[in-house]
Amino acid sequence: MAQNKKHITPENITEWLSSTGFLFPRNEVELERFEKLYGDVDFGLTGKEIDPDKIIKGTFRETKVLKMPSCINQEEINPFRMAARNGNSLPKHIVDKIKKNQSKSKDDSSESKNTNK
Repeated sequence: MAQNKKHITPENITEWLSSTGFLFPRNEVELERFEKLYGDVDFGLTGKEIDPDKIIKGTFRETKVLKMPSCINQEEINPFRMAARNGNSLPKHIVDKIKKNQSKSKDDSSESKNTNK
């Protein structure tokens, strides 16, 4: 006759989940099983990756560094510019506004705040 070799039953499923790391170990037996499975794994963590104080205070911000390509081919960008405008060219009043903003001196900051209405 075949023997039942299933060790996981509905009665002990929580114990096995806790022993294998899917739930937190609740007692010494589950902790020993977990250590036997994962004790020699080096996760490469120092414990300084996350600052709980920043998370609690709401000041934690993940920084992302974006690298822009050094050479940009203008012919490749033009179709994307047109797509951003639904294939239309810029209206005359927008072009005039751009030219006006470009021709202003850079130290004229008080007037530039009111131009974006």
